[in-house]
Parts: sequence; C-alpha cells; structure tokens
Amino acid sequence: MKILAKLNKSMQPFYKISVFLIMCSFLSIHAQERPNIVILFADDLGYGDLSSYGAQDVNTPHIDQLAEEGLKFSDFQVPSSVCSPSRAALLTGRYPMRNGFPVARHTGTKHSAYGLDAEEITIASTLQQTGYSTMCIGKWHLGFMEGSHPMDHGFEEFFGLQSNWNSKSAALKKLYKNRTVVNEKVTYETLLESYTDEAIAFVKSNKEKPFFLYLAYNAVHSPILPSNAFKKSSKGGPYGDYVQELDHYVGKFTNFLSENGYDENTIIIFLSDNGPAICNFGGSAGPLNGGKYTTMEGGFRIPAIIKYKDKFATGINHTSLSSMDLYPTIANLAGAKVPSDRVIDGKDITTILETGKGKTPHEFIYYYNGINLQAVRKGPWKLHLPRTLEDQPFWSKKQMGKPFNGKALKTLPCKGIQTLKQPILIDLDHDMGELKDVSRKNPKIVEELLKEAERVRKELGDVNSVGTDQRLPPFKDIQVKQ
Repeated sequence: MKILAKLNKSMQPFYKISVFLIMCSFLSIHAQERPNIVILFADDLGYGDLSSYGAQDVNTPHIDQLAEEGLKFSDFQVPSSVCSPSRAALLTGRYPMRNGFPVARHTGTKHSAYGLDAEEITIASTLQQTGYSTMCIGKWHLGFMEGSHPMDHGFEEFFGLQSNWNSKSAALKKLYKNRTVVNEKVTYETLLESYTDEAIAFVKSNKEKPFFLYLAYNAVHSPILPSNAFKKSSKGGPYGDYVQELDHYVGKFTNFLSENGYDENTIIIFLSDNGPAICNFGGSAGPLNGGKYTTMEGGFRIPAIIKYKDKFATGINHTSLSSMDLYPTIANLAGAKVPSDRVIDGKDITTILETGKGKTPHEFIYYYNGINLQAVRKGPWKLHLPRTLEDQPFWSKKQMGKPFNGKALKTLPCKGIQTLKQPILIDLDHDMGELKDVSRKNPKIVEELLKEAERVRKELGDVNSVGTDQRLPPFKDIQVKQ
C-alpha cells in the first residue's frame, strides 16, 4: 500500500501535465470551430463595376468566382454614400448619426480632433475579447490620434494609411506598421500588392487561432492609378484597369485561402463602402440612379458577396440588408455578444445567410447625407424628403442645383437631388432606378413615411435639431468643410 501511495504521489505531476495538455487541446479545437472572418472592403466601387453585376467594359473573374461560390446580394445597403461614415457604421453596427461620424474626415484644423470615439465598440474589439487575432490592413480614415487609431479599437495589428493617399500631402503618403512609419513616401501603385502580401502573412501566422482580418483597399478611390501591369488591360479606361487590378489581388488572396484549406472555416465578405464617384472619376452604378455623395440608390446600394463554404447558401439574394448587420452577425457566429448598453442598428442575419431566404430585419432604413435626413424607406417604398441647398454637406454644395420639380428623373445631375420642395415616393421593387414618382397614387404610404421621418429626427437628429441618441462630432457647422 505504501508503495502504491508513493507511486500515486510521484505520478501527480504527470496527471497535472496530462490534464493541462488535454485542456489546451480542447481549447485549440474549440477555437478552430469558430470561423475566421475576412472583410474585403473596396473603396468607391459601384453597383455596376463588376462583370458579375453586369459590367461590360471590365472583366473581374476572381470576384465573380466568389459570387458564384457564395451569396450575391442585389439589395445590400450602406448607411452613408461617403467613406468615413460608412466605415464607422460597418465597424460599430450603428448609424453614423449615432456613432458620431456623420461626415467624411478631411485634413485641416477643423477635423484635427475628429475620430472614431473611444467609447464606440467595434467588431474587432468584440472579437479580440473572445480570443480572436485581429488585424486592420489598408485605409483607416477614422482618425489617427490617440483613442481613434485602429489599435485603440480592437485591432492588434495595423498596416496601411491613415486616410486617402494624396501626392500633395506628406502625412497622407506615409505607410504605417502598427503606430510606426515604415515608408515616408509610399508609391501609391504598390499598395494593392503590399496589402495583399501583408494579409497572407497575417493568415499564415494564425494557423492555430481564429482571426479577424479587415482589409480595406484604397482602390478604386482616386487617384486612379493602376500599376503598369494593368494599364490598358480593360475596355473601361484607367478606371476599368484599376477595377481589374483590384480583382487580381482579391483573387490572389482568396486563391491563397482556398489552396491552403483556410476557406473551409473562413467567412469571406466582399463589399464596397459606397457607390462610384461618377461626378469625378467614373465608375458605374449600373441600373441605379446617382452615385457617391447622393442618397439615391447608386450611392447607398453596393455590390456585396458573402461566402462560407458548405455552410452558407449560394446564389442571389434580394433581401434588403445593411453593412451594419455584419457586426451582430459576426458576433453571433463567433460566439461573442454585442454590447447591451447602446443601440445596435444592425441585425443578426445568420439565418438569411444560411438559407438564402428571409425578410428584411429592418422595418425602416434611413438615408442621411451628412447630418441631413433625405429619405426613409420601408420595404420597397422609398420617400425622398424635401431639402434645400443649405441643408447639404460640403461635398454636395459644389454644384448649384435648381429646385427639383418631380420630373426628368432620368436627367438628374451626378450629385442627385440637391433641392426638393415636395416629397417623392419611389417603388423600388418596380423602379430600382428611381425614375418615377408614385406619391400621388400612394398618399397613405407617404403619410406613414413622413411620420417616421419626424420620429427618427427626434432620435438621430437633422441639420436643425440634435437627436436624443445622437453623438455629436467635436466641431460646429458639421456640414461645412472648413
């Protein structure tokens, strides 16, 4: 008995080691059961800029393959038609008016303290708390000061630019690794390749741990500078060449995932931050009216594809969804919880992704241009609201427009409806191009949407009012640039 007791005592360290190894193995297996998450976020890519969405002058085989293997959406919305607010909404799951980022961030003293508020909670911070490795690559555009930097919002690593690249700005040409400048004057045409290589390196370093990668390309935002290998590669001029270069590097990354077995447990999300800058640099919104800077569908409805091999549905989905839905959906799939101390406007759409079917989780959708509420949608019904030129944000004031009288929707300027005296009602199910006003035939619908507009103004605010749940930027005259 004494010998047995001694033996048991001597074996205790081995038992502890065995239990420890078993637990580690269990945790590792559990970690890998949770999916990796990749968001590929294009910049200013229009609804009609991909061949899988009807483009005729470009060829985008890699993104098209993603659409063929995944779920392609025909009615996927963003909550803003400009860069910064759209990015803030995607990461927080909240309308820009609610998260404090309603207008695009620009250089200059007025926006020097303007960044994603430190109190806002992002997808990255939520996933990081549950054991995910997190990295942001590419364009940030949400402030680079303390409290607003990507590494202050849940990203363990960062590689990219603080905003848009600009040849005339020394600060905007700097390439960063985490908080350190690694290239003082990065060549713009090298960014797509550099971002892709960094993304592949990040994935390789996380074989045993679930990861979240937010890859925000600068393409196809200006300047339209495709690299030499892609110049004159398309029928769409420099812009088309740039789209094809973006497709090439999306393909390089997604092919790496599939060739190395990562796609078996990786959710790939491809979308654009807003519609094309048709006023300035080209691009196509396809059958939609308007583009970037407008609250027409061409500004808010974007190409979007989601793939989760053998777990999500494939084909085409026509449900009206929002980029804000990604936060709660990703959190659910990762076994995490969204914060309960604030309104999250996005909805968990896991069931829609798994089945490819389902009704929109949004009773109403709100279209703000800066801090000006310009449209409200319920189901197929979209009501454009009266507005003046003074209501517009700085990006819509450059072209002075005459008051719109409800006619000639086909000949709208690229800045969309800048002034409007009476509401216009659109039936998007039968008129996705927003070409026909049907308000006179549907007075009750107009009344309902006007009532909802008044309600949401009280909650989220407007140009002449502050909402009860509106986070204000740290400057006055929000719609004015400087």
